[in-house]
Amino acid sequence: MQTPTEATAPAAPSPSSSPGPDRGRWPSVLTSGWLPAGLLWLVTVATLWFFEVPPATTAVFTLYLAAGIALPGTLWWRLLHRGGGFFVADVAAGLALGYVGEVFVYIGARLLGLPLLVLAWPIGTVAVFLLVPSLRRYWRTAADAPVPPLLWRWALTLIAGMTLLWSFKFYRQYGLRYPYNSTPDTDSTFHLALLGEAKHHMPMVIPWITDEPLYYHWFVYPEMAASSWVTGIEPQVLLLRLSVLPMLMAFAVLVAVLARKVTGGWWSGVAASVLTLFALSPTPYNWVAWDFFVNLAFSSLEDGSSLRLTVWTGPTQTFGALLMVPLMIVLVDRLRAPARQWRDPRGWILFTLLLCGVMGAKAIYLPLLFCGLLLVVAVELVFHRTLHRGALIGLGITFGGLVFAQLVLFGGTSQGTELKPFTALVAGALAGTTGYRDKLVLGVLLIFCWVCIWGGLAGLVRRRLPEPAVVAMIGVGVAGAAATLLTGQSGDSQRFFVEGGRPYLAVAAIVGLHALLPAGRMTVRRAGALIGFVVLGMAITQVVIRAGRTDVPTVHSTGSEAALTRAVVLPYAALAAAAVVVAVALLLARRRLPALRGMTVALVVALLAGFAINTTFQNYYQVLWDSNHAGWKNVVNAKGEVIVSKGVLEAGRWLRDHSDPDDLVATNAHCQLWNKECSDLHFSMTAYSERRMLVEGWGFTTTAHVEAERLGMWVGSIPYWRPEILADNDAAFSRPSPQTVGILRDRYGVRWLFVDESQNNVSPQLSTFATERYRSGVVVVYELPSA
Repeated sequence: MQTPTEATAPAAPSPSSSPGPDRGRWPSVLTSGWLPAGLLWLVTVATLWFFEVPPATTAVFTLYLAAGIALPGTLWWRLLHRGGGFFVADVAAGLALGYVGEVFVYIGARLLGLPLLVLAWPIGTVAVFLLVPSLRRYWRTAADAPVPPLLWRWALTLIAGMTLLWSFKFYRQYGLRYPYNSTPDTDSTFHLALLGEAKHHMPMVIPWITDEPLYYHWFVYPEMAASSWVTGIEPQVLLLRLSVLPMLMAFAVLVAVLARKVTGGWWSGVAASVLTLFALSPTPYNWVAWDFFVNLAFSSLEDGSSLRLTVWTGPTQTFGALLMVPLMIVLVDRLRAPARQWRDPRGWILFTLLLCGVMGAKAIYLPLLFCGLLLVVAVELVFHRTLHRGALIGLGITFGGLVFAQLVLFGGTSQGTELKPFTALVAGALAGTTGYRDKLVLGVLLIFCWVCIWGGLAGLVRRRLPEPAVVAMIGVGVAGAAATLLTGQSGDSQRFFVEGGRPYLAVAAIVGLHALLPAGRMTVRRAGALIGFVVLGMAITQVVIRAGRTDVPTVHSTGSEAALTRAVVLPYAALAAAAVVVAVALLLARRRLPALRGMTVALVVALLAGFAINTTFQNYYQVLWDSNHAGWKNVVNAKGEVIVSKGVLEAGRWLRDHSDPDDLVATNAHCQLWNKECSDLHFSMTAYSERRMLVEGWGFTTTAHVEAERLGMWVGSIPYWRPEILADNDAAFSRPSPQTVGILRDRYGVRWLFVDESQNNVSPQLSTFATERYRSGVVVVYELPSA
């Protein structure tokens, strides 16, 4: 495959040719696209080594990622896309397409009971593209591919590196061994349990309770399961260290590729990636939010951040976000294609393949895409009095995917999502910390925050009508924002809607900023001015923060609701006032400074973006401060409850190695402490044993969401809806006898008992009726005698 350096050459030299006298070895290395990528990889290896992943493990993972996923995906991308893309764009999109191929091949291989048959994906692809003469040209970058500027390469490498630095926040708190894995959160054990299920079973079911179907966006688990089978890497290491990183980095690159494709400017790609990842709701307060929001890096008001901790604790969202971007890249071509190309099957085949991957990766994306395409159809019909055939074809394919996903993958369920307007406002960090609940005021503040992030959309009014691709992105983004504001979900997952639409609002905002520049051109001087106003916005925000109160305002501390309103609103009002002052000053100064003419609105947009980017600066500062004061790794949350008991990891792996994947296990551990109350979100036994349980926890299931909605309760605190099974299960531990133990064995088919002795419901007589096979920490594994 051609390297980035080779792709930049105007003509391919002969193998025997040598560099001319003006092209020495070192200048070639310094301008090579491999240099920033290589440095990033070395830093990544060192970082992972620091967080207890040996370099050999990272090397094996990298080899599989490159040869087993990215290589076949890149070859198929080049064949089907026909876009003449440059090397980095092809590989990033190829990685996403490679994931889709890997997932579908693994599902088939796992159904056949031959998980390593997933290697047919890369081996078969390589064979086809080597043996078929007409396909061999796709091993090389297209001769007419654009050449990314060196500065663009380094900028994207830096952005990818910033995602690695952000991952420190996760790595330092989510250890790989006891006690450092004991106090993270229930999400990690939830995902690890489903990863174990995907490793051993297909079709998948909910493994922590019996007879509960899996209606969920589960495609990320077969991906990690395939990686585990091929590389031999522990699922825990993939989930908590390795698998998410390339998804994050490729996502950052692909957003830049998408923006560059729409605008034609290299600078716009860097700007769109920065806006997507680093422009968050301004947080002009000097007080500290509740620990829950700080730990997860939630901003004061909902912004759909692509870099809060949920990108790690919710890998389904990260996987779906990655797959959605190349789908939108393909859609741009489909919406731009002239009439004679609408019937081109390769583009629509690629669109359909990616859509199938997105369909099972995250449930939110197809509804958002449907809304975006529907807006294109409506706009074209109203303003041009025509039906846009490309949008209609895409709409039809998307509708088919929606119907299939809803009926087959999600079983026609809503997963606890319902119409609950403004839930995101009252459940956010600002309201949750201060107790302030005025939805009108919070809504106004939220709109101000969104204007700061996506203020560049104002530039679109200068265009007669945005092209259909931009209209689709606006539709996706607005639908995501509206869905977050209008719905609620028992697990608070309505936040993912605006997160899903965020990259496309960012790209549309950069298109608007492009329109705000004189003649649509970015120069060094203009770039410097825009960056300067971003820095000015950050400085103003810091001044407002320093001038504010340090204690958390509440009705009690301020004395009245009106005083609390002032404490909440005034910092944002100060930012808005500063923006108005700067705008007026620019209007007055442009008469004397010709360089400002035509730049006033663009500079105000940059100022507002500075307000938003300051929040990211605060988040990174918080990570570095916490690491410096509380430790850079293996941090145990002293305020958190124990999620994984001592010995669960070792006992779980022993059971995995000494039992059949179809063996059923019973456990006495059901209660997971959450804010010192018993919660049903207990998944660690299933997670580390990779075995199905009769009943461990029962939260985060379809039935649990239905019950939570029916009872008006949080999904983590509902009673089990099959009390007879729970009673039979617990009787064997608290009142062991031939009858109670026999019921588990004969009625339910239980073969093993996984006992947490730190729970208070275990009788010392249990060993009389079951054979102890393994003990570690507070955990004991028993085998039940045959009948």
